[in-house]
Amino acid sequence: MAVLLALAATLSIALGEFLADGVTKRTRANEVTATMFVAGVVLMAAVTVVWPGQPTRQDLLIGAVAGVANGAAILMLYVAYSRGALRSAAPIAAVVMSSVPVGWDVAVEATTPSSVAAAGLVVGLIAIGLSSYEPGGAADRRGSTWIAIAAGATFGVLLILLDGIGDDAGATPLLVQRIFGLGVAVAITRATGPRAIPADRRDAATAFAIGLFATTAVVLIVLAFQRGDLSVVSVISSQYAGVAVLLAVVFRGQRLRWWQALGLIAASISVALISLG
Repeated sequence: MAVLLALAATLSIALGEFLADGVTKRTRANEVTATMFVAGVVLMAAVTVVWPGQPTRQDLLIGAVAGVANGAAILMLYVAYSRGALRSAAPIAAVVMSSVPVGWDVAVEATTPSSVAAAGLVVGLIAIGLSSYEPGGAADRRGSTWIAIAAGATFGVLLILLDGIGDDAGATPLLVQRIFGLGVAVAITRATGPRAIPADRRDAATAFAIGLFATTAVVLIVLAFQRGDLSVVSVISSQYAGVAVLLAVVFRGQRLRWWQALGLIAASISVALISLG
C-alpha cells in the first residue's frame, strides 16, 4: 500500500511540476509559489474536517517547521524552472531530495533495506542522474543547477520532517504546514514585488491548480510514510521528475536525449525493484 500511495503522490507532483514549468516562464516564481500555497490552505482545511486526528504539540511543531522548509523549497525550485529547463532542474532536485532521506535512514535510523530494495534505490538514483545530465553545462543557466540542488536538499529535509508526524495526528499538522508555507511565500513575494498573486487570471488559476496537486501529494506521502519506510517512499516519490519530463516531451515538444530516455526506463525498473523488496 505504501508503494501505491507513493506512486499516486508521484503522479500528483509531476502534474503540478509540469504546470509550474510553464507558468514560471510567464510570471514571477514568487507569485506562483504564494498562490499555490493559498490553494493548499483551502484544500487542507477541507481535509482536516474529515481527518482531524489527535495531533500532539510535537506534531504541530513539526508541521510548522515543515511549512517553512516547504515554502523555501518550492520557491527555489520554481526559480530554477524560470531560469532553466524542466528536464534538468526537476531531476537534479529529485536526486538530491531522494538522497537526503536515504542517508538519514542509514546514518541516524540504522535502517538496512533488503538487497532487492537496496538495488532499487541505487538504480533510482542512477536513473535520476541520467535524466539530469546535460553536456557542456547547458543546465546551469543563471545558476539554475545550484538553485535546484538547494531546493532538492530542502525537500529532503521536508520529507524527513513529514515522516516524523505521528500516525494519529490526522491532517491538522499538514494544515499548519500549509499555513506556514503560505506565510513564507507571501512574505518573500511582497518583499520583492508589488503583488502576491499573478496579474493574469490564467496564470493565477494555473498556480492555484498546482497548489491542489501539491497538497494532494503531501497527504499521500504522509499516508505512505505511515505504512512504509522513509527511504523507499522518498525514492519512489522522487520519480516525479521523470514523469514531469515525459509530460513536457509529449505536450510541449521538449527534446529528450537518449540517456535521459534511458534514465526514465531505469526509473521504472527502480520502482519495480523497490516494490518487490
